[in-house]
Amino acid sequence: MHRDKIAILKRLIAEDGIYKALYEHHPDCVYVLDLGGRSIGANRSAEQLAAPEEIRGIWSKALLFGSRTEAGRHFVLACAGNTTSFHLKFIQRSGIVASAEVTFVPIIKMEEVVGVFAIVRNITAEIVAENGGAAPVNVYPELDYGLKDPQSLILDSVTEGIFGLDREGKIIFINKTAMFMLGYSSEEIIGVHSLSHIHHTRPDGSRYCPKECPILMTVGDGASRSMEEEIFWRKDGTSFWVNYRVSPIMERGHIEGAVVAFSDITNEREIRRAKESAEQASRAKSEFLAMISHEIRTPMNGMIGMADLLLDSELGEEQRTYAEILRSSSYSLLNILNDILDFSKIEAGKMPLEPERFGLREMLSVIIDLFTPKAEEKGLALRWWADTSVPETIKADPSRLRQIIVNLVGNALKFTEKGSVTLSVKNILLPESPNYLLEFSVRDTGVGIAEDKLGLLFQSFSQLHPMINRKYGGTGLGLAICKQLVELMGGTIFVESEEGRGSIFRFMLPFVKEEAEVQV
Repeated sequence: MHRDKIAILKRLIAEDGIYKALYEHHPDCVYVLDLGGRSIGANRSAEQLAAPEEIRGIWSKALLFGSRTEAGRHFVLACAGNTTSFHLKFIQRSGIVASAEVTFVPIIKMEEVVGVFAIVRNITAEIVAENGGAAPVNVYPELDYGLKDPQSLILDSVTEGIFGLDREGKIIFINKTAMFMLGYSSEEIIGVHSLSHIHHTRPDGSRYCPKECPILMTVGDGASRSMEEEIFWRKDGTSFWVNYRVSPIMERGHIEGAVVAFSDITNEREIRRAKESAEQASRAKSEFLAMISHEIRTPMNGMIGMADLLLDSELGEEQRTYAEILRSSSYSLLNILNDILDFSKIEAGKMPLEPERFGLREMLSVIIDLFTPKAEEKGLALRWWADTSVPETIKADPSRLRQIIVNLVGNALKFTEKGSVTLSVKNILLPESPNYLLEFSVRDTGVGIAEDKLGLLFQSFSQLHPMINRKYGGTGLGLAICKQLVELMGGTIFVESEEGRGSIFRFMLPFVKEEAEVQV
């Protein structure tokens, strides 16, 4: 019986030439549907809308984008003999989502409905005019029939994966990037449900139910969402980490679906995790060193105290020599422990600065006095000077600034056998700025540093030459600590040197002008 009605429909199309001409040349798209809703014919306008091989079964495929429930309800009315109209959205061959008015007209032969005319009138231009000229959106770029439009080209050129869903959560379009990342072709992915194929689990591995999936929640409530470190699944069953944004597709205030834009963050996440792991290990190491150094210093101070008491007693010449070696070695070990403690504190971020106002020239004079006996012992000239423009008092952490200068002057004296060591301070004015810079420099005429070794100077535990190491000793932490302290105080440190002719270590620190402090 059903086949007989289809035969009647085809005969009707072939007969009645005047009506056939009207059918073929009608400006609207006209489809001839059987009572099952399948297209068995279409006029020229309809063939221009979709490729000829897609005309058959047009209602059952995804070219119509809208409420199939509504279309089905009207189709049932038409099959009962009623002419009925409604609005929906459809996807043109270029990939543009357009609006249409659909009229179902029953085809009656011998008082029996044998089929339905579906007359589709494109009303996109009218909708655009009502919306103030906003262009229709291309949401189906993979329907490429040689009519690529600018929107399709843009969508396929972006580095993010993009796909769209209808109101049921089924995929209706996808760009090339998303297909590549998910491992699907457009034919395989169009029409599948995103929850069952792409986004069915949380990061912890538990499954999403439809009411809890952020993508389907947006399809339901129309709220845009941004999600970080979520899991998407590929066709081959493997998963990868993504950040994605989901936004609703709205038409006249109604939610018609959603668009998802996502990026693969698997490598970025692994790098971040590795960085965090390394930082955690570094902090643990620094905290361990700080604890051990602190624990060792207590008995070390006891050893130094006992050595001092022993030297105050009546000793023979040989015994006094032994006691002096014990005290000297204890002080050397204590200095090493102090370096390790400071270094580990800085690395662990537990080196607080305690700025206060103090006299700079008085500090420099005390430092020079501290090293004068050592300079005289080696026959070196040790001097210092400061520009008259250098303020009498500055605000900084005096103990840390003193530590930097002491380290640099001590190194200069250690590696200089003849000549001089000079400590100087210059004021570098910054016009129209509330700050000024002080440049501290320590110049020596010592062994100098080879050009290819300069890059090693401020590295942790770095020493430049085995022979020099054996002669002068040390941990190789002094300059690394200086660099970190200078940077902690907002400054910078650098060196100029020539092997055999000496070195100049300079560091610059910013300070707030007194008048700026008063205004604050």
